[in-house]
Amino acid sequence: MKVFSYSNIGRRDVNQDYLVSREMGDGLSIHLVADGIGGYDCGDVASKVVADSFMDSFSQGLSIEEATQEATKNIQLIRQNLGISKMGSTVAGVLINDLNADIFWAGDSRVYIFRDKELLYKTEDHSVVNELSKVRQLSFEEKERYNHIITRSIMGNETDEVDIYSIALKYGDEILICTDGIYRECPLDYLMESIREDYFDLDKQNDRFVDNHSLIYISL
Repeated sequence: MKVFSYSNIGRRDVNQDYLVSREMGDGLSIHLVADGIGGYDCGDVASKVVADSFMDSFSQGLSIEEATQEATKNIQLIRQNLGISKMGSTVAGVLINDLNADIFWAGDSRVYIFRDKELLYKTEDHSVVNELSKVRQLSFEEKERYNHIITRSIMGNETDEVDIYSIALKYGDEILICTDGIYRECPLDYLMESIREDYFDLDKQNDRFVDNHSLIYISL
């Protein structure tokens, strides 16, 4: 298994993205990204708390649902300790157990799976744009207006939850986990080819990215 991770700040003042990959042994590995919600308090703290909560829960053998509950509790606690009313983070992750994968996510961070260099699967954003697009066609202005409004995240609320999707993998499959700063500002075809052919150069282009942008790439 090849794992490559990258995170950069873009033109923001603080990097609110946080990513973790960990080999757990016996063919089990865990990979996830988290993105602190813009406009809320302490996004960099929220993303780290959420990511670390999931990783700690998985290391204890908890399920995805149980890990989500623990992340919610920890966001509640840190929010109370800091005396702030709103903080939260998206999360997108993959638990790989040999050739089986459990994908989970909340918000607009994404997981992509490629087979034979073709897109096999992509998570569905929890966002206003996605929800409205199911009902009617949106104008360009509407997409721009609602572009960054998400409908789900880990915020320390009892209603916090993630979607889960399980899939059987094959050797040679590729997985990309990323925050919205990647797919909004970098063509995926270019990104994937640059990683495959070892000419990845986003670090040299940081200043052209408006937002924080982070990814984990996995090749089986």
